[in-house]
Amino acid sequence: MTRRRARRLEAPLPSKGSSRLNRLLLVAGCAFVLGCASTQKPAAASRPEASQPARATEAEAAPERPRLLSPAEIAKRLEESPVAYKVEGKDSPRGGWADALWPQRVEEAQFPRVVMQDGERIIREWPENPDARKLLDEAEPLFREKKYAEAGKLYARATEVCPDCYMAWNFRGDAAYFADDAATALEHYQKAIELNPNDHRSWFFLGNALGKLGRFEEALDAWAQCLTLNPRYAVIRQFFRNNSHLGLVVREDAITPRGYAERTGEGVSIQFDPNHDLGWFAFANCKALWIGEPSHRKEMTGTTEEHFNSIEELECLGAALVVHEDQKRQGKTESSDAAFDRLYDVANDGMLLEAVLFEVGSRVHPQIVLTLDDAVRQRLKAYVRKHVLVPVGGIDL
Repeated sequence: MTRRRARRLEAPLPSKGSSRLNRLLLVAGCAFVLGCASTQKPAAASRPEASQPARATEAEAAPERPRLLSPAEIAKRLEESPVAYKVEGKDSPRGGWADALWPQRVEEAQFPRVVMQDGERIIREWPENPDARKLLDEAEPLFREKKYAEAGKLYARATEVCPDCYMAWNFRGDAAYFADDAATALEHYQKAIELNPNDHRSWFFLGNALGKLGRFEEALDAWAQCLTLNPRYAVIRQFFRNNSHLGLVVREDAITPRGYAERTGEGVSIQFDPNHDLGWFAFANCKALWIGEPSHRKEMTGTTEEHFNSIEELECLGAALVVHEDQKRQGKTESSDAAFDRLYDVANDGMLLEAVLFEVGSRVHPQIVLTLDDAVRQRLKAYVRKHVLVPVGGIDL
């Protein structure tokens, strides 16, 4: 490790933040009123549908909501613990430690169907109709050959054979859309959404048809719904990169952690990339606390079981933001991370929980939003409209 790296690792954490920074933690803490999303590891199974579904929302907090710790309080608990915590300077992977911190644990349903079970929303696969499937397979090579009229006839037959096969309606809409009949395509996409409003692809197709018809505000709403249902949908991100004339962009993740913690044979390793914002050091400390101190996890969530939960992410990101802002206040901006400025704006809007669900929860469970209730979905959509799918000029929406 270079001498500069060593100095960065020894940089002090703020003992007391300004009133503005304390207010930031309060905003994050207030997000608990929304409920705390979590996912649990699926049970071993030979078929995806047999896996234990992720729980949508649960009251992880005790009747009195747990208070989020400040960076100084976190550091103090680490110092007083009998657990051996070792700080290491280490170059972070490209894009940060997100993949290591939040690996995918739940398999994505190809054609999701949301059902209620014991008061919770559970994801299942949409039932397949063999006769409709045969017609769709027959139409596919015609569609690839751009014989849209011929493919459209087979798609129409598929919807007659199986009126409830929502993807057949989407394919029928595609045939009309690529034949330059956006109005007819719109009707078919709307039918697909009526049958199954939980497949993000239908909303993407709907937005494209609305955009082609010049109904841009409605298109923007449909695209935002698509991203809400599937935050990591790569197709829509590429779509806006390829269609810059629309004046919209899907912003990249702001939560790109340059701090990490993991168990070692002797205790817990706290890893921080010294070439990045010191806020990530506070983040790594917080992650170490959640790993090394089961009592803290119990205090905050009511259980020592380790699985994704929004309380942990809010506490760790809140600590990181406090340190980032404190460093800025002191004029120490040499390695300042601009992504923190964006997260600070999100937190001040009271949307830090939505950012956690959108960027982090969707990594662990790509379809986590489908398990959430309508009110939470609407808040996520508002977050997408304000902080993710944003105008870059060139179109008046």
